[in-house]
Order: sequence, then C-alpha cells, then structure tokens
Amino acid sequence: MKTCFPALMAAVLMPALALAQAPATHSADELAQKLADPGAALVSVPFQYNYLGDVGNGQHNQQLKIQPVIPFVGEHGKFLLRPILPYQWNEFPQHQQGLGDLFVQGYYIPTKPGEHSPTELGFGFAAMLDTANHDSLGTGKYSVGPAFVLVHKRGKWTMGGLLNHVWTIGGHDAREDVSNTAMQPFLSRSLSNGWSFTLSSESSYNWEAGSGEHWTVPLGGAVAKVLRFGKQPVSIGGGYYYNVERPSLANRWTARVTITLVFPE
Repeated sequence: MKTCFPALMAAVLMPALALAQAPATHSADELAQKLADPGAALVSVPFQYNYLGDVGNGQHNQQLKIQPVIPFVGEHGKFLLRPILPYQWNEFPQHQQGLGDLFVQGYYIPTKPGEHSPTELGFGFAAMLDTANHDSLGTGKYSVGPAFVLVHKRGKWTMGGLLNHVWTIGGHDAREDVSNTAMQPFLSRSLSNGWSFTLSSESSYNWEAGSGEHWTVPLGGAVAKVLRFGKQPVSIGGGYYYNVERPSLANRWTARVTITLVFPE
C-alpha cells in the first residue's frame, strides 16, 4: 500500500498536540516516573531511533518510530491511545526505505473517583494497518486483536507489562497471514535529578513461522533523563537489547536512542 509519510505522520501526531497544554510545573523526578508508566494519563510524543545490528547475512537496518501517547480521562476511567508509526531504512531483506505498517493500541483502565490504586489493569485492542510503502517494509495485511496492560507502582519502582495478539482480517491474498503475540514486561526505577533506569523485553511469538523460528526474545535496559529546554520538558535516553532467542535472519542486537516531548496536564 502506498502511503504518504507526512500526511500519516500528521494524522498520528495531531491528536496528541491538540490535547497538549502549556507545560505545567512538575518536577523532573515526577515526570520520569510517569514516563515509565504505560498507564499514566500523560500526553507525550516519543521519537525512538533503533539501529538493528547483524540482520540476515550481517546487514544492518534502521528505524525511527513516532509513538505518541494520547490519554482521554473520564470520571470512571481513562482511555490511552498509543499509535506507533515506523519509518525504516533497510539493507535486509532488500535495500529499501520508507514507511512501515502503522500499529495502534488502545487501552481502557477503569478507576474509581478519588481512588489512587498502586495497581492498574487495562484492556482494549491492537491493530496493524497496511501502510507500508514497499512489500519488504510491511506485512501487506490488516490485523486486529485484544490488548492488555498491567502496572504496579511501589515507591520509586514501576513494574508491569503490555500484552497483545493480532490476527489477519484482510489484505493481500498472496502475503502470509499474521498471527502474532507480543509481550513487553518491564521493571523501572526512578532515580534522582530526573534519571530513570528500565529493564525490559519486547518479546514476540509468531504462530505462522516454521519450526525454531517462532520466538524473538530481546533482553536489555535503558537509561533516561528528563531535562527542560525553556519551559518544555524533554526526556532523552538510550538503551541496548540483545536477542537471546530469535528467528535465523532476525537482528542479533538493537541500540536505541529515544527523545520524548512531554506535555504535563
């Protein structure tokens, strides 16, 4: 599917920017802990750059993910919309660059008025849309399924995970169907002066893959610091992940840099 990257990027970013208010006064430590919480009702726009090392026969791929968090808060709960728009520069499987498939997650987290529980459980949907500019950059399919989020906060610790599964519901008949489970457990510690440290894995299980090719299991960590440029809070971080289990042609490791614009309520 041919998609205009600037137009789709505007469609992804505009809801977040429309909800963004003038930066309020929050300490760097408060913002660091909220950014570590996928259930926090905080408008933010992360730009995540990934360098994927040792792909295929020793090639390297790169990607930039634009992944705004768009919260809608009500009296009895909150709904978090999390679109992820990737732009890719690939050496493998083909020398191509362009837009990948748009991935969207939405979670509803019920809450009680006036109650601040340390544990939150949300449920919703996940959807993958065929927006890639080239066959090698996407699945060629439209896929949907359920999604869940669990977060527990204790002092300066935040832990939990995201879980989703998507199945093909349409797309190009010649392309392989999608049936994929994604799991993202994490453990984060908020430090002083806006610093934070997170251990995480963005694991997946491809039910359509051949024997021995199902699992992708990266393990790694990242550090980040909340700064202010004028009145605008920004989080800057970096991380490294190694695939302890992977399909034979998948990347062996990932280096990551993330810059996040934060818009506190």
